[in-house]
Amino acid sequence: MTLAVFNINDAGIQLALDGVLVRTSPGYAVLNNGQLMTGEDASKNARLLPRWTNNRFWGDLSTRPIANATDGVRHHADLAFAHLEDLWSTIAKDAREAIFIVPGFYDNEQLGLLLGMARECRIPVCGMVDASIAVAANLPLRSHVLHLDIHLHSITLTRLSNAGTLVRREVKTVMETGLFTFWDRWANIIANQFIQSTRFDPLHNASSEQQLFNQLPEWITALGDRNMHPFQLEVDGTGHSIAISNENLLKACAPLYPQIIQAIRAEIPTSETASLLLSHRFAGFPGLKNSLDLIENIDVIDLGELKAIGSASLHRDEIVGNGSGINHTVSLSAGAADEAPARRQASIPSHLLWNHGAYPVGDGIKLEVSESEGPHRSSTPQITIYTRNNSMLADISEAANVLVNGAPVTGSIELKIGDQLTVNGQQLTLISVIADG
Repeated sequence: MTLAVFNINDAGIQLALDGVLVRTSPGYAVLNNGQLMTGEDASKNARLLPRWTNNRFWGDLSTRPIANATDGVRHHADLAFAHLEDLWSTIAKDAREAIFIVPGFYDNEQLGLLLGMARECRIPVCGMVDASIAVAANLPLRSHVLHLDIHLHSITLTRLSNAGTLVRREVKTVMETGLFTFWDRWANIIANQFIQSTRFDPLHNASSEQQLFNQLPEWITALGDRNMHPFQLEVDGTGHSIAISNENLLKACAPLYPQIIQAIRAEIPTSETASLLLSHRFAGFPGLKNSLDLIENIDVIDLGELKAIGSASLHRDEIVGNGSGINHTVSLSAGAADEAPARRQASIPSHLLWNHGAYPVGDGIKLEVSESEGPHRSSTPQITIYTRNNSMLADISEAANVLVNGAPVTGSIELKIGDQLTVNGQQLTLISVIADG
C-alpha cells in the first residue's frame, strides 16, 4: 500500500507519500476576484490582498459563518476543504491509503468535520493519530513527557505519560499568539533596520512587503549562533542589504518567553525530571534555548522536521487497527519509561527508514542505495554513517548525488532524528527505534 500522511498544523501542513515529504503548505486562503487560492500560492499573495486573506480556518475549523462570506465560501470548513482538496490532488493518483496527524486541541466535532471533508475529497483515510503522540514515539523518554508546539495563532503544551505505553493526557493553549505574530514583529524590526541603514522601507510597498514575508520564515529557521545575520531584498532591480543582531530579533519574542516557561514549570512533577519535546517549528527562535535552560528538571529534545511523519509510517498498523473503523489514536506502544538521563541521546538516530523497513545504523555503516535493494552495505560507499561524541555524522562522497533535507551535500554533516536523505532518488528518513528491555 502507498501511504499518504497529512500532518495538520496551519503553520505548514506537511504532506508525505511513503515517508517522503511532498509539500509543506501553510494554512492560508486568499479570495481574489472570485478565484480562491490556498496554501503556498495564498501565502505569497497575503500581503498583496490582505482584505481577502484568511489564515485561521485550520485552527478554528468550524461551520460558523465568516465575514465576507460568498456562496462558495461560507465558513472556515469551506476554506479547509479547498486546501485539503488541493493537497490531495498532488498525490491522488499514487496514494492508496492515508493517515491524518491531527492537533491535540481538535474536539470530536472538528475531527468529524475533517473526516467529512476527506470523504468528499475521496481521500482513503484509514486512521488518525494525535500529533504529540506521533512526535514522541520511539524516543528515549522520561515517564513524564511534555510537547511544546507552535501554530499560526497559538502555542500549545501537551502532557503525555510514558509507562510502556505513550498516552496523551492533556492539551493546554499556552497563549493565543503564534508564528503569524512573531513573523509580523520580526518583519517590523527588519523594516526599521532597513530604514535606519538605507532609508528604504520594505513595508511601504505591498510587493516589497510580500517579498520580505516570503523570505522571513526560512530565514528565521536558518539563524545560527552568530550575533549578526544578513538580510537582502532586491526590489525593482535594486539590491538592499542589512545586518540584524540577535539582540534586535530577541525584542520580538523575549517578552513572551516567561509565559512559556511558567506553563512548562507548572506541568513538571515535584522532584522529578520530565522530557520536553521541542517542535521543529521553533527552530531559529532567538534566545528560546537559553530561556528553557532556566527550567530545572527537564531534558530538552529537539524534534526533527519529519519526526511525526516517520513515526506515523512506522506505526501504521497500530494507528490503522483492525480496519473496522477509523481510529483516533491517542496512545502508542513504547518501551519502558527511560529513567536515565536522555538529553545526550535524544537527537541521535538509530535506524534508516526506507519504505516500511527500518535499517539499523549501529556504530557505523558504509552504504550504497538502490531502488531494488534500498540501503545496503558496500565497500565503495556513497555515504558513510557513524557516531562520534554522542553525535551521528555522515561522510558523503563527492561523486554521489545526495540530498539532505532537499539540499545537495558533500563532505561531512551531522544527522538528527527526522532528517531526510535522498540517495539515487531513494528517500531515507533518520529515526530512533528503542528496543524493549
